[in-house]
Amino acid sequence: MQVIRTKDGRDHYWMYVKDGRTLYTLQGIVGEIMEEPESEQKFSRFFNMDGYIRELVEAKVADGYRLIHEQDFKEVVVQLTCNEEQYDAVWKSRTKIEEDLEEFLGVTGNGYFLEDDYGAEAIEFVLHVLDPSHIVEAVVEYFKEQYDVTQIRMGQAKVHYGRHLIGLYPAGKNFNR
Repeated sequence: MQVIRTKDGRDHYWMYVKDGRTLYTLQGIVGEIMEEPESEQKFSRFFNMDGYIRELVEAKVADGYRLIHEQDFKEVVVQLTCNEEQYDAVWKSRTKIEEDLEEFLGVTGNGYFLEDDYGAEAIEFVLHVLDPSHIVEAVVEYFKEQYDVTQIRMGQAKVHYGRHLIGLYPAGKNFNR
C-alpha cells in the first residue's frame, strides 16, 4: 500500500511492501531513487500484518497523506522496434528486464511493471506509473545502454488499456498500439 502527499511542490510517499513475513517500509520523493528501505521488520506467522499495515496507512492519512488507488496510476507503453539481433537479446533477457523495470519503479515510488508483449514487429512493455515524466529519460537510456535499441517510443494511454497513446518519447509523437 502506498500513500502520497504533495509538499513543497514535490510528491512525498510512504509505501508498505510485504515479502513473506517481512514488511518493508519505504519512503521518499516520487521519481527519486531511494537507496535503502526506511525499515525492515520480520513478523511471526501469527502476526496480523495486513491489519498492522492498515494502521500505518490510517496514521499517514490522518497526517495529510492520501491513499494511492489503482486509478491513480497511468498506463505507459514502452515500444521497441528491433533488428533481429536486438530482438533476440531482449527476448533472452526478458525476465531481467521485467525485474529491472519493477525495481526501478519501486525504488522511485513511481509504480510497477505490468506486462510485456513480443510481436513480430515490436516489443512492448506496459508500466503503471504515478508520474510518467520521471521515467522517460531513465527507461530510454536503459534500453539504449543495455540492449543498443534506439528505435524506442513511449506513450501514455488516455485510459487504462487504451489503444491511442499520447507520445512521451519522442515528445508529442502519438501512436496506436
